[in-house]
Parts: sequence; C-alpha cells; structure tokens
Amino acid sequence: MLTKQLFRRGLSLLTSVVVAGSVMTAGAVAEEATVYHQPTLNPRVKSIIEADGYQFIDLNGNGSLDVYEDWRLDADTRAADLVSQMTVREKIAQMQHPTYLPRSDGKIAPYLEKYCSDYGIGMLLIRELNSVQTAAETMNAVQEYAEASRLGVPVLVSMDSVHGLSYVSGATVTGHNLALAATRDEELVTRLAEISRDEHIAIGVRMTLSPESDIASEPRWGRVMETFGEDPDLVTQMVRTQIVAFQNGEDGLNPDGIVACIKHFPGAGPQMDGKDTSPIVSDEETLQIHLQPYYAAIEVNVGSVMPYYSVPLALDMENSAIGSKAALQDLLREQMGFEGIIQTDWGMIWAIQEGLGTMTGEEVSDEEAIIIGVTQSRVDGIGGESIRLIDQMEELTAEGKIDEDILTAAATRIVKAKFELGVFENPYCDVDYAVSFVGNEEHTAVNLEAAEKAMTLLKNDGTLPLTQDAGQNILVCGPRADDMASLVGGWSSEQEGLTIAAAIAAYAGDSDTVTYIADDVVAIAEAAKDADVVIVSVGEPSYQHDPPWGYDTLEITSSQQEILETVKANTNGQIITVVTGGRPYILTWCDENTNAILEAYYPGQQGGIAIAETIFGLNNPTGKTPMQFPRDMDSVNEQASDVSFDLENPLYDYGWGLSYDN
Repeated sequence: MLTKQLFRRGLSLLTSVVVAGSVMTAGAVAEEATVYHQPTLNPRVKSIIEADGYQFIDLNGNGSLDVYEDWRLDADTRAADLVSQMTVREKIAQMQHPTYLPRSDGKIAPYLEKYCSDYGIGMLLIRELNSVQTAAETMNAVQEYAEASRLGVPVLVSMDSVHGLSYVSGATVTGHNLALAATRDEELVTRLAEISRDEHIAIGVRMTLSPESDIASEPRWGRVMETFGEDPDLVTQMVRTQIVAFQNGEDGLNPDGIVACIKHFPGAGPQMDGKDTSPIVSDEETLQIHLQPYYAAIEVNVGSVMPYYSVPLALDMENSAIGSKAALQDLLREQMGFEGIIQTDWGMIWAIQEGLGTMTGEEVSDEEAIIIGVTQSRVDGIGGESIRLIDQMEELTAEGKIDEDILTAAATRIVKAKFELGVFENPYCDVDYAVSFVGNEEHTAVNLEAAEKAMTLLKNDGTLPLTQDAGQNILVCGPRADDMASLVGGWSSEQEGLTIAAAIAAYAGDSDTVTYIADDVVAIAEAAKDADVVIVSVGEPSYQHDPPWGYDTLEITSSQQEILETVKANTNGQIITVVTGGRPYILTWCDENTNAILEAYYPGQQGGIAIAETIFGLNNPTGKTPMQFPRDMDSVNEQASDVSFDLENPLYDYGWGLSYDN
C-alpha cells in the first residue's frame, strides 16, 4: 500500500514536471517567436552591438547590452536602469535647461560641446537660428556632443515656439494665438499645429514651450497676444487641440510627436493691474476657471507644465508659482494628478527671490531659493540658470540639504520622456530633408489661410473693399506699416515677407499710386491732401510685455494718435485704420473719425498679404474678436482682472466682426 502511494506520488510529480516543462517550452517558443521591428541606428560616436539578432547602440561603451540601451523594453524600465547608473552630478545635469544663442555667423559656440558632452545637460533651449540648414546642423552637433558623454544620453532640445517654428528664419511662423482664436477654426488650428510639430521634428527639436494656456481676463497684460483670448471654453478647446496635434495623439509622448509644455500654471491671465509678473489675483472660485485648460491638458496627457513667476494669491501668499509647494505639489501633482515634467519658466532663482522678497520683505539667498525650488516645489527642469547651478546643487546634496531621491525622481521623468520620443535610438535629423520640408509651399498656403481668416473687420461704412487698379492715390502711413516684426510678433527670429506697405503696393494695381510715409507728420499732412485713400497703420511693435509707454493703458500711443489726427485734418479721402498688435486697444477715436477699421492682431509671416487681400476684396473678412475691446480706460480700470467679459459697455463686444456680406 505504501509502495503504491509512493508510486502514485512519484507519477504525479513526474507528470507535473513534464507539464511544467511543456509550458516552459511553449513559453520559450512563444518568446522566441516574438519579432521586433529593428529601428534605424545611426550613431556618430558610440558603437553598435548585437544581441538576439538585433542591433543596439552601446551608449555607455561597456561592450554589453544594458537595460537602458535595449529599445525592446518599455520607457519606465529603461529610465529606471539609466538613472540607477547616474551619479548625483549626472542627475542634476539632466535637470538643467540652459539657453543657447548661436553666433551671428551661424557657427557653433565652443561652450556648447562642454555643456552637452562634459556636463551632460538634459535639455537645451535654442533661439535665433538664421536658416533651416543652420538649425538642423546645430541640432545634429548638439546630439553628437551628447552621444560622446559617459552614458550617451541625448539632449531634449526645446524652442519657445509659441506660433510655429518661430525661432528659425524661413520656417512656418504663424499668427500668435490671439489671431488664431479670431478664426474660431479648430480644424485649421489643428493643421497649423501639425505643421509646426513636423517642422520641429525635421530640424531635431523635440519640445515646444507651448501652448500658452492662460485666459486673458486682464486686457492690459502684455502677453495677451500669446493667449486664445478671454473665453475659458474657447481657450480650453484650442489648447487641447494644439496639445493633441503637437504630441501626435491623446495617449502621451511617442516617436512621432514632440513634448508640449503648457504655460503659465496656475493661470497667469489675471495679472494685478495688467503688470507682467505681478501677483495673480484670481480667488478660489475664479482660480478653477483659469485652471480649466490645464485639467483638459492633463486629460490628454500633456508632457510638461510650466509654472509662472507670479505669486498665485489664491494658493500661496508668499511665493511665486515656481517656488510654491501649494501650487506644484499639492495642487498640480496631488489634486490634478499630473505626472509629467514640471519645467520652470526661465530664472527660477530670481523668481523665488522676487516673489518672497516682494511679499515678505525678506532677502532670499541663492542657496535658499535653490532649496525651495528643488525640495519644496520640486521642479524637474530648471530653465535659464547658469551652468554653475550643477556645482551648487551637487554641494547642497553632499551637505544633506537636497535629498538625492528628489533628484532621482526628476531625472527619471526627463529621461523617460526621451525614451518615449525614441531619441535614444536616433536623435539626428536629415539636413537636406529639413531644408526641403520646413517652410514649404503647402505650409505657407495654410499659414496664409489662417492669416486671412483672422482678419476682423471692426467698422466699415462701405469704404471697403477698395477696387484694384482704379487710378487711386493711396497714402500708407504709420511706422508699423513697414515693419515685418509688427506682423510676426514676439518670440521669433527675423522673418522675410511683405510688410503692410509693400503688400498694399503689390496688390493696388498699375494705375494706382501708393506712397508710404512712416511718421513725418509734416510730410503726411501734405501727402494726405491729394490722397483718395489713406491707410493708417497703428498698434505696437513686438515684445511688449511691459510697454515703454506704460503697461496700464490701452490707449493708442500719442505719436500714432498725432498721425491719425493729422490725416483727419488734411484729407478729403477715405481713412482706413489697420490695427496690429497683441492687446485690445481703445479705438473709440478711430471708430468716430475713420471710415473703416481692420483688426489684424499679430497675423504672422503672411499677415501683410492677408491685410492687402482684405482691403482689396480678395479676402472676405470673417474673423471674430476673441476679447472685448474697451471704449475707454475707465471701464478697463473698473473691471475685475480675474473675470472674463467684465467690461462695461465695450466698444466692440466679444465675438464682433463684420464681413463684406453684411
């Protein structure tokens, strides 16, 4: 009996071993049957190694396949392995996001190699590229330097490209978001964002510091032009649209997208009295409205969020958003569930010192500011600081003032994004392709369509459209009329195109005479006497965060008002006002004294053409105001900075816009 039981147990055990072995064999066969798609590998410094019949880059040069070098594995696994091999200094370096400005001759500055190869920086903001070829060659140099670093970690190159590939001369540079908002065309905004994404990838830039997600409830703020206006629903819709297009879908980062970085958390639109970097005056209730675009962004897995310099009074009465634990950890991480990269705006140390100094009256040392930003608000990417910050943070970590686990978490988020983008396998771009693709004719046509649809006709007594080739004497005046930057707007390199004056001359017709005078009021007065039509260009030049004539006014500048009044006093012709710029100016005088007003915002490279086409009837204006336009400064001063649609008796209400059909 005992023998039979032992036999049965032995048979059962043998059966179990055979079954288990069969399962293991089947599993092994299944595993062996898995076929992976071999990515193209083009290393310039490190070697290619082979394993399991596939090729990999030996990024750390140890002759064997490390987990982080294995492209078959998921981003989390690879990131964990890579960061485990990093020193404290290398983790800190991954958090650095300095700015690189190329030399005027296009040559690469020597320090860039040291930044990428010796220091091993994780990210790099690049600006002012004078051609597509220079841009692509520069990105390739950056990645070649980075490949030569100890662990071969590529750099995540970014651009403050808030309206197309704006820091590359010759790329597609669209109108600012305020102009796009005037189109009310989500499908068009999608196409522009996809063009921007593909042009970024073509030159090797894989992160855009956009979209601007602030709600422009304070019309005096100098960054209104970067927003989609004051309607929270429209802003949310357009921001979500851009993120999905930039990142190539709603499921997070992937090799066919770029990292989108929404800004400026937690909603910087309600700047106190309109002064940039002043406290954000939203209260607990209105804060939720200004957070609306950020909730939508997180729902579609936006890759990065940028907090602002300003103190968010509803969350923190002392520190800027950059240094606020309440804003970035309690709200953004814990309540809203954001898991991506927290990327500071440029100048973390200054922002924390300025915020605390202003609100508490206390001086804050560099060391204190660094500790607050890294250990309390726990930012990941640190933008625009000196490369010496690596040494400072390393010393503070050695002294026990910065916990290495915080650095590990930050570095992991950053390198994980790079794995998801696929840049470890091939960070390089094809220069010839970039030159042929970026700014091509198809992209230019879409850009022109957007500028045309943005044109917003505020007033027309029948003067517009003008007839081409009608033997007219046309006077164009105002300094903005011959300034390309006044069409392109800020955050961009120098771009070629037709100015307003040049476009009017090009479209007028052979029998028409077009004269341009910038700001000589004596000459303008004389020329106006013989003019059949006077086109007066008013507005603001680019980069007017804090206008020299005062952030606290939306009145047309005195010099431009003088031109308007000179024209009015000296002409019997029709007067057309063309407005460019980034804020809703008070146009009451123009409404009462000129025949037509065309609002063009910052319409981008193709803006001059779109304006001329509209004036001569080749484009029927369909744009609608994305903000209320005030009648006077009293109403502006009385409105609440954190509440949209709060102007009393606006001159032009939200959604106003005429066409030649009505």
